[in-house]
Amino acid sequence: MAEITQENWKHKAGSMLLTQCTAYAMLIAATVVPERGPMPTIPLIIAAMVLGEFILFWPFRGSVFDRAITMVFGAASLIFVFVPFPVSDIPPQMVSRHGEPLPWYSWALAVGFLLVVLVVFSFGRQMARKERSHLIRALSHAVTSGVAAIAVAGWCFLPTLGVLISRDATAGGIAVIILIVLAIALAIASVLWVRDADPDPTMRAPWIGTGLLPVMMMGVTIAAATLLLTHYLG
Repeated sequence: MAEITQENWKHKAGSMLLTQCTAYAMLIAATVVPERGPMPTIPLIIAAMVLGEFILFWPFRGSVFDRAITMVFGAASLIFVFVPFPVSDIPPQMVSRHGEPLPWYSWALAVGFLLVVLVVFSFGRQMARKERSHLIRALSHAVTSGVAAIAVAGWCFLPTLGVLISRDATAGGIAVIILIVLAIALAIASVLWVRDADPDPTMRAPWIGTGLLPVMMMGVTIAAATLLLTHYLG
């Protein structure tokens, strides 16, 4: 891979981190905008925008079909934020006042389903290729992009996480520290990713997509923290 890496992309780490910080700022700022209903409309819109930017500035090798499939998985994940995933047995802590599963619990189940479909579909598609050159790279790119697209919807639960954090300073503080540490670790990793990147040479500003990858992946940690605090606080 090193022989086809574009040298000028190695110097985009600063711009990539700026893009990353901007995306974080937008998603966090969206949580303080007053909402009239229970649906996190503004975070949902911002998450969709991040997904769209990722598709536009695609950081991997791949065809238009690969980008379209990633968009489909991301859109399905966003839909499951407000459309309950079919479930019969719900833990008592995850039931709302109306007897329905809490949105973040329902979404977590949907994510599990989408991840299984993503892996099976990606593997099947690669096996169906007549020419299977760069098989591992193509499979890893497809799965990585799909996972990031699915995960970004988790940011929609940040307003709820903020409420839960305010209810218990100790548990909330631990959750915040863990999230910050994970975000920093992913930021450091993204610097290595952009230096070793091998996107399509014709793609415009693929380092932007690389910068958005950690932000999108952090969405699942937001949802996971919301689930854990909901269970802990009862």
